[in-house]
Amino acid sequence: MTITSITREVEKFVVKCQFNALGAMVLDGELRVLISYFSSVTQWSSRDKFARLSQISTLLNLEKVSEVHDYWGPKAGSFTWRLSIAEARQVMALRTDFDADEISRLKL
Repeated sequence: MTITSITREVEKFVVKCQFNALGAMVLDGELRVLISYFSSVTQWSSRDKFARLSQISTLLNLEKVSEVHDYWGPKAGSFTWRLSIAEARQVMALRTDFDADEISRLKL
């Protein structure tokens, strides 16, 4: 329950922020630290609880908007997205250096 609560609060905070490439990398590093910590102090896997946040971090760490196709759709393989298409667009819009028109034109 603790991990679920923490991930919800972190996600609420993240979606209220704006990111550049460096900020996205810092977020990714901090999430990795959290995941590693909770994995080390629990007897069960906590990584699945962080799936949405990890996917948010993945989207924020793209170099350009079009790279989303490397992760979403046919190239995703067995990867299951926990974010809806609308949520993915919303997350990508948090990047200050991504063009909003390009995000809205994406075919996901």
